[in-house]
Amino acid sequence: MSKIVFLILISLTFFKSASATHEKYYIQEKSGLNYSMYNSYIKDFNKWNDDVEADYSCKDLPVLRDTYLLDIADCQYKKAIKFMKRNNLNIDQEILDAQYAFYQDVRDRAKKLHLKWIRDTKNLKSELKIWQEYYNSENESLKFYIRDLWTKLALRKNREYLASKKKREEGPDIGVGDQEIVAASSGTGFFVTKNGHMVTNNHVIDSCSNVKVIHNGKEFESDVLAVDKMNDLAIIKANISPKKVFTIAGDDASLLEEVIVAGYPLGKKISASIKATSGTITALAGLGDNYSEFQTDAALNSGNSGGPIVNTKGNVVGVAVSKWQEEGVESFNFGIKSSVLKIFAKANKIRFLQPNYKEMSKKDLGDLISNATVYVECWMTGKQIKKMIAKENSAKAFYSSFN
Repeated sequence: MSKIVFLILISLTFFKSASATHEKYYIQEKSGLNYSMYNSYIKDFNKWNDDVEADYSCKDLPVLRDTYLLDIADCQYKKAIKFMKRNNLNIDQEILDAQYAFYQDVRDRAKKLHLKWIRDTKNLKSELKIWQEYYNSENESLKFYIRDLWTKLALRKNREYLASKKKREEGPDIGVGDQEIVAASSGTGFFVTKNGHMVTNNHVIDSCSNVKVIHNGKEFESDVLAVDKMNDLAIIKANISPKKVFTIAGDDASLLEEVIVAGYPLGKKISASIKATSGTITALAGLGDNYSEFQTDAALNSGNSGGPIVNTKGNVVGVAVSKWQEEGVESFNFGIKSSVLKIFAKANKIRFLQPNYKEMSKKDLGDLISNATVYVECWMTGKQIKKMIAKENSAKAFYSSFN
């Protein structure tokens, strides 16, 4: 029988035997929610196994070439690597190394046979059969080896995922017991009635076990009366009869209107005294064209949240709410419009004083800001603190000891 006929026969039997029982390499998925990450990795392996089986491109190799066995080794290797990349198995270098070592081994053996057959084809039939049997046997061992490596990887990734999930749920170690209640974060608020009603942000008082306000050096317990989560507003009340109360502007702020932001930026980290910064209204809409907010170039920092943004008449035109900053881009500061605040207050039966219509002197404006703005402190359990810190994009101004 000629060499060509033998090569044709081996091509038929080789691909039949190489792909007859690929299901035996499957890895079984595990039941239960705790194995979701494991099963996602197993799906990748089984898909790779199926993809290699379903690709018959190597069967079309020309058998008349004197390098036919080399061509088989090259094609099968390229196919395996292609689907490893497609199904993410290439993340494990040990698997890639094992696949390459197998390829080099069978290719070297094929090369030696081809060099021998140039001179002598006397044992062609038996040598072809030996090579084919060796290829299939080693390929099977390789598949089981890769399967074991991938199973160990999947289990390790699943453990890492569960540990990370548990850490997120439990939160960081903050040195506070889960049930211990401590001062956790701060913000700003301001009086809007002489009965002790104050306005602040919802995120300032969110999840607090206790909300305390500091006014004129004294600490007062306060009650949360109403919240507007959508617009990030809250109304709180304490047993205080303030000397000064903010009035609310009759109209929303105008573009380029001069404003002053009052509050306690960075909490007690800098000092317990109130800070005031001036600026202008730079846009009549907030982030993402949010028309319940405006933009200002007056500086806002962590702890300013909930503070008043007032015009030169001493009327509140907005409530400081957030700051958006990106590397290489100047920060943008936002306030909730007074019209939104008035709707919220009216729905909760809070009546504001009539707005001022005359310009205030800087001295009087400073006196108003000092006496009508309060430091708001959120007291939380250790468990609440950890849960909130673990929460992505939390706007709370946590004290540095928890960050």
